[in-house]
Amino acid sequence: MSEASAKAPKLKTRTQILAVSKDGYEFNPSDDHWRLNKDVQISLVLPGPVDARTKAGFRNALQRYAEEASARHTENMVTRFKRFLRDTGAARIDVTDLVNWRAKLGMDEQWQLGGLKGFLLAWHDYGFEGVSKEVVDLLEGWRIQGNEKGVAVASGCPESGPFTDLELAALFDWANMAVATKELAFEDYAYLLTLAMTARRSVQIAALKGRDLVQENGKGSPMFRLNVPRAKQRGLKFRGAFRSLAIVEDLYLVLQQQHRYSVAAVSAVIGQDIDPVLAGEVPIFLNRGRLKGVRDLGQIRALLSRDTLDALHATTAALSSALQRCARASTARSERTGEFIRLSATRFRHTRGTKLRREGFGPFVIAELLDHSDIQNVRVYTDNTAQEAVIIDELVGAQLAPFAQACLGKLVHSEREAIRGDDPRSRVPNDRQHAVGTCGNYGFCASGYRACYTCFHFQPWVDGPHEEVLADLYAEKNRTRDAGCADVVVNANDQLILAVEHCVLMCNEARISKSKMITSEGAIRG
Repeated sequence: MSEASAKAPKLKTRTQILAVSKDGYEFNPSDDHWRLNKDVQISLVLPGPVDARTKAGFRNALQRYAEEASARHTENMVTRFKRFLRDTGAARIDVTDLVNWRAKLGMDEQWQLGGLKGFLLAWHDYGFEGVSKEVVDLLEGWRIQGNEKGVAVASGCPESGPFTDLELAALFDWANMAVATKELAFEDYAYLLTLAMTARRSVQIAALKGRDLVQENGKGSPMFRLNVPRAKQRGLKFRGAFRSLAIVEDLYLVLQQQHRYSVAAVSAVIGQDIDPVLAGEVPIFLNRGRLKGVRDLGQIRALLSRDTLDALHATTAALSSALQRCARASTARSERTGEFIRLSATRFRHTRGTKLRREGFGPFVIAELLDHSDIQNVRVYTDNTAQEAVIIDELVGAQLAPFAQACLGKLVHSEREAIRGDDPRSRVPNDRQHAVGTCGNYGFCASGYRACYTCFHFQPWVDGPHEEVLADLYAEKNRTRDAGCADVVVNANDQLILAVEHCVLMCNEARISKSKMITSEGAIRG
């Protein structure tokens, strides 16, 4: 080697693909410092002699947080984990050190442990080493006093526990918009919807075939069912037993379309269409990698003819990656924390169990609907329903709105600034026939003005009478409550209420900003 080449600086080699933060900043997971956005750079240098398994698990879990959560929230997890290590001198995460740290923090600072609790549970949920089942059992048994954000924060864990109704609504709103604008792949969208609406395990969803979708036409409206393969039963072969699950038409149509895509992929590989019977054997979620060696119809028949073969079914790792992509892309926020909602398959199962218990169903019914063979594990889904108890009213709604950020439209100061502002048909009137904004969608829409507040095509006017819409929504909610309607009816428009509250807040801020600008310009001229 020459002297010149010896003195030349060595280029940094990438041992793995760069990760991308929620804000779009690339970083190398093996580096000790990650730049997550223009304001946040975190250091992964840990205090004290931490063992290798814990270090590796911490980096892996934190990378997922950096990709799926806000930069500031990720930074907070680093800060709290480092404090735990400094305060305890621990080299790993164990029950004794967590108990001692909780006692040391006292009541005034238990919120530090509350934040770290969610991160540690997520760490274990991701499947990385370093957080044992013993630690998880301890944390799940603790009720830790949180760092309250006014009335916005409900009890329970907003990172690993069940979703609230508002969080689910925010997720659905985002997902529907994202798939319509091609920001989310249809297959990822289909998997997310299936998780949310069936609460089934990923291994069960991966095992679905086209023929598992059933439409029953009776005298009344058609019924839609999904025959879901069972899992986790001893001695049971792949697709060896099923439970029929009633589903809504929306999910049926989404899965039907996803199956069509899978059939089309198979047909494209062999260069010919396949008959309907064989098409019914094609998995809804396809392992396209296994199609690479397939050349003709005979090979496809061999792979699909026996129900016990899982060769063409998507792997659970692939479905997990699909959920990760959803989490990275999602802009849905929790009204409890103001942070992006953390997604995991387990949270959807917890949510279904919690809602069933809240609606008065007993453990045997819940076990049946969650596909348990007995009731011994039902308690994990039913112990805690308090986090769903936030009541949206005139006092709370205005405080929750900045957290939920449910209004997806873009403010305009006047009709002239709006897309389609020169078209009187684009005006959006409320129930009192007062225009509140402009619709920027050139296509047909029959959803009504209320749906506009959660639509990205909507352009609310800064001086529009949005308070009238809000007053009508609260009055309607009070009427249903006074009439003795069930909570699910009373709270049906809560996400819409938060969207209108958010719109009112943005309009007020825009007027204040404009007023300050006019005052400033007047002072300069004077």
